[in-house]
Amino acid sequence: MRIKSILLIVIITISLAFAFPVFAEYPPQGWNDSITEGIAQAEREGKMLLLDFTGSDWCVWCSKLESEVWTTPEFESWSRENLVKVFLDFPQTISLSDEQKLQNQLLQQYFGVKGYPTIFLLDSNLTPLLQTGYHEGGPGEYIRHLQEDRNLNVDSPEAFRTSFRGVIEEYIGPIK
Repeated sequence: MRIKSILLIVIITISLAFAFPVFAEYPPQGWNDSITEGIAQAEREGKMLLLDFTGSDWCVWCSKLESEVWTTPEFESWSRENLVKVFLDFPQTISLSDEQKLQNQLLQQYFGVKGYPTIFLLDSNLTPLLQTGYHEGGPGEYIRHLQEDRNLNVDSPEAFRTSFRGVIEEYIGPIK
């Protein structure tokens, strides 16, 4: 009985290791984990800002989005031209600095994120355009979804931008 228990634990451990890959780079290549740097880059380059609220090492739907969309050559090529991607992670086994945890929690509260993955797309002026998550269809469909679908409307984009920047600069730091 004891050998069966040990074998079961080994099998489960190995399965989990392959089910939720730990990134060779953290944040993953092409992603930024600083909202202040992400905003500054999006504004400077005139690109949309994609915020990915994720549980990189435990969330099944986050892993599906990563493997089916984020890491595909088609999406990587399109995103280099059109997006600044910010990785806002809530891992269970990866250690984040206290500053990183504070930033991610603040943004989670600000945007009212309740589940993972939650994706927000903002234009280069920080106007919210889309809130989404995992979306079936692969990279081509996800790109179409990001380009065409809009489900966020703010009464005053300027008021949102001012509020958003103010919260970030007060609690996280200056936007460079």
